[in-house]
Order: sequence, then C-alpha cells, then structure tokens
Amino acid sequence: MEIFDPINTPLTGTNLIEASAGTGKTYTIAGLFLRLILENQLTVNQILVVTFTKAATEELKERIRNTLLDAKSALLKNSSHDVFVKTIVNKYDNRALAIQLIQDALMDFDNAAIFTIHGFCQRILHENAFETQSLFDTKLVADPTGLTREIVDDFWRRHVYSLPMEFISYLLKKISGPEYFIRLLTKNRTTDVKIVPEIGKPELASLNDFRALFKRLRTIWPNSRIQVTHLLKDSSLSGSVYGSLKTVAMQAGISKRDLMVASMIESMDKFVDINSAGFPLFKGFEKFTATKIENSTRKNYRPLSHEYFDICDSLYHKGVSLESEMETYLMYFKVQCFKITREQLLVRKKQNNIQFYDDLLIKLKKALEDNGGKNLVQIIRKKYSAALVDEFQDTDSFQYNIFTRIFDSKKNTLFMIGDPKQSIYSFRGADIFSYMKAARNTDSKYTLIKNWRSDPNLITAVNTIFSNIKTPFVFDKIGFEKGISGKKIRSMKERYLPGLTLWYLGENKKAKTTKPLSKTESVSVIAKAVSGEISRLILENKNNPSHDIHAKDIAVLVRTNRQAQIIKKNLSLKGIPSVLYLTGDIFHTHEAMEMERILLSIAEPGNERAFNAAVVTDILG
Repeated sequence: MEIFDPINTPLTGTNLIEASAGTGKTYTIAGLFLRLILENQLTVNQILVVTFTKAATEELKERIRNTLLDAKSALLKNSSHDVFVKTIVNKYDNRALAIQLIQDALMDFDNAAIFTIHGFCQRILHENAFETQSLFDTKLVADPTGLTREIVDDFWRRHVYSLPMEFISYLLKKISGPEYFIRLLTKNRTTDVKIVPEIGKPELASLNDFRALFKRLRTIWPNSRIQVTHLLKDSSLSGSVYGSLKTVAMQAGISKRDLMVASMIESMDKFVDINSAGFPLFKGFEKFTATKIENSTRKNYRPLSHEYFDICDSLYHKGVSLESEMETYLMYFKVQCFKITREQLLVRKKQNNIQFYDDLLIKLKKALEDNGGKNLVQIIRKKYSAALVDEFQDTDSFQYNIFTRIFDSKKNTLFMIGDPKQSIYSFRGADIFSYMKAARNTDSKYTLIKNWRSDPNLITAVNTIFSNIKTPFVFDKIGFEKGISGKKIRSMKERYLPGLTLWYLGENKKAKTTKPLSKTESVSVIAKAVSGEISRLILENKNNPSHDIHAKDIAVLVRTNRQAQIIKKNLSLKGIPSVLYLTGDIFHTHEAMEMERILLSIAEPGNERAFNAAVVTDILG
C-alpha cells in the first residue's frame, strides 16, 4: 500500500485512504480541500464533504476554514508555521490568483457543502424534488423509536395473547419480548430484506399430548413429593450426577446430595405451580426421568422406580419433540411479525406524511436506480466535482452504493478516508464487507502511517503485538500497517517508560494452596492494584508542572458494569473521583437499588426494616 503524500497525490479518480486513530485524518481532509481550491480551482460549494455526525461536520468546518485562513496568511506574509501549507502555497507562481481563490472560498464558506450523510441526501432530494418524486411538506422525524414501538406493541396485543401459553413462555425465554422486534425493525429499515425460505404456518403436533402428561404430573406431585425426595437421596444413584453423599465442609450433617436434591425439588415446585405454563422444561428436568435414573444407577444396584419418574420420562421425550416444533413456530412468528410491522410502518408514515432520516437514504438510492437515475447522477456530478467522505469505515453497503453510483466517474474526484480496523463495529452501523469492496474497486489506495497522538513507546508496543499476528483483524484483506510516531519523547525519564506493561497476579498467599486465585478474588486484587497505581501516578506528578496528571487524564477499561462499579468503589476509598460510562440496564445500578429501598419504605411506612434500609442509603444518609 502506498503512503499518502498530502502534497503530490493526484486529485483524480476514486481513492481510499486508510487512517488509524491519531494519524491526522481531519488534517488530511482539510489539506485536500485546500488543494482542490488551488489546483482544481473549485469553489467551496463544488467540493462535497460528508461525515457521519453533526458534531464532526462542525469540527471539519472549523478545521477547513482555519486551513484556508492559514494559507491566505502564508501567501500574504510568505511564511507559515504549518509545513504542509507553506509547501503548498510555495508551489504557485501566480500568488495573486491563489490569494483570490482562497479569498473567494472564505467569503463563500457559509455555503460550503459539508454535511452528514443524511444532510447530503436531504439536500439532494429537496433540490431535485421532481426527479426524486419528493414531497415538500413531508415532516422529518429524528427518532423513529416511538412509532416503531407503537406498531410492534399493537402487533403484540393483536397476535401474541391468543397464542398457546406454552409458546408464549417459550417465546419470552428466547427473546426479550417486543424489544427484540423493535431492534429488528430498526436495524433493517434501510435494507430490502428477503426472507428465505418462505415458512408456512407450522403445527404444534405434540402440544396436546404434552399438556395431558403435564396435567398428570402436576396432579400427582403433591402426594409424590416426599417419596421422590427420599428416593433421589438414595445411595444407589451416582454421586457425579446427583451429588456426593459426603458432608459439605462448614455445614455439618449436610451433603452435596442434600443441596442438589433440594435445588431439584425447588425447581419442580415452580414447574408444577398453578401459574406455570409447563414449558419449556427446566434445566435439570432430565434427572427426574426413569431413563436418567437407570443410566445413573451404580453397579450392582437395582434402578429406583416410581410412577412420577415414568411420567417425567414420557414428558421429557414429548418435550424434546415439542421444542423442535416450537423452534419452527418461533421462526414463523418472527417472519410474520417482521413482515406485518414493516408494512404497517410504511402505511403509518404515509398516513402521517412523515419520514425518518434513513428514509432519506432509501429515497435517494431508489431515485438513482429508477428510470430518471442517470439524469439525476449527471445533475449531482455537475454540482459536485469532488467528494471527500470522512469516517468511511462507518459506511454500510446502502451508503456505499449511493457514493459509488454518483462519483464513479473519471471526471469526478472521490476520496474515502477511514480506519478499516473500526469497520468491525457493526453495532454502530459499520459494514466490514462494504469497506473491503471499496478497497477492491478503488483506483488508488493509500495509508497514513505517522501517528501524532500516541506516545512513541506505545506505538512500538502496538507494532510489536499486531505485526506478529498473521490476520490480526480476522479478515485477510484488513492488514496491519506499522505506525510511526510523529511525537518526540519529552524527557529521558519518559524514554524508559514502557508503552505496554503486563501485570501478573501473584500467588494466593492467604490460602494454603497452590491453586490460582478464583475469579472473584482476582477481580478484588486487580481493582486494588489499579486504584493504587492511579493514586501513585497522580500523587507522584502532583508537584511536577511539566507532567501534571489528573484523574480526568486516566481511563480504565473493563468488560462488565460490575467490574466498573468495583473499580469506582476502590478509587473512592482513595479519594479519587471517577465517572462511569455504563451500558446495560439502568435498574442494575447502585442508584437504582437505593431508590428501590427508599420507595419500599414509602410503600410500607410501618415496616421498620424497610425504613432502616432507606435511611442508610447515600441519598438520605
């Protein structure tokens, strides 16, 4: 791959620039913009710049404007602190023309075509309403969640509550209720999803037999419970399956078998409860079956027998058949929900004359592919002679098709700038295959290798790790390019600070064993070590003006919210403030648990325990 030359790279054709974090991506875009103004003599509204957030568009506008101002100053004063700008302006003998071009660009900069992808689509649809068959009075709705939820909830009420209760129970164990379909519908708004194969409505052939067996099981359980409990504790059963008969440490008179059987009986109690659907079978149900008991009987012992075990055996085998049928029915249900809700969403949007941001993409893509598409392409190409696409790794196939259909022309210039390593983040809309397709079809492919953000030692460490892995990013087409530091090491002391340090947990000195620390113990040890190191870094540099480190300069990455809470607690014990950036359920947070205690106390004012729990919370205490 060719290293990108910001000064001499040709401004023609389709180009892909791979830029890792810190390599000057925004700086490169601003430089290309300046060169297009000076070399191709384009106006600011002839250069399309597209990025993926409103905040990024504002940053790009500011950086590009500043680059133009710097170039103007360099031309007038014949000097610049920026080597790139200085080199560019020195290429032009006709300085008067160069100054005029930049002056015109600055005067008209408010009309610069710097948009988000949705902003660009909206502009094209509005300016070409006839060609794209767009209505002027259509209301643009930023958040589609409300209408989507309304439609899915309506489907749920109409179709779910009339289904067999066994399927509803199975459905809710497999998916997160209506939320699953809201996410599914949201994720596939811009794609023409084809469902293959088409699924007809399946039958639950085993359901009636299953219900009859479950009814019999529920009926005889109260009178069989004590005897079944006694039999499951029999010494004839394998300890590896039903628990050892040896006494548990610290619990005199209680064996592992006692604990396991107690858990099994509790599960069965819940299973046969009057409010239970009886399906799916709970984990461990098989241990109640005659077949499992026979296969788990120790040598020279006679297998235990009981009517309950026989019924469980029949119910288990019927349950296996029913689960297979339920899985097919679930697929059918998903397809029906997706089809009906997607169709209803289109109807509701048309009735209310509204559209979502993603509809802008859909409409423009459709307009480009329709009979008048060629004419529309020519209109856009004439308007924008060059396009610079920022954060290209976040582009999906839908957006990529729009860009290539418009700018895949020798007369136009297209630069796509992004980091392929970030294309793996599908949760934010990225599509690794779109990026690889772009890499295959581009005229020229470049890379930015100089890192201006990270410390030299860190870059060396990252190079060492990833360059020794054949396919560090899973896909062969996404390779690793070694970075080069653009920063200087500031002191001799920093020269010897490693870019990466691996900490190893020590031995478990408290326990008289050679076994490694348990997961719970490890989390505690790591949290204390991390908070201790952070405290040392802050205090050590407190009186060093040249290298002052504050709590806000440090980030701690963890895998789970629980680990984050533990780190925060340890930092608090050392008087170090911290902020959590959590994902997941808000009701699992410390604040939510405290609010629950307070609300319980309010709901039961006469409950002394609830009152005491409330008054010791951080909120009230």
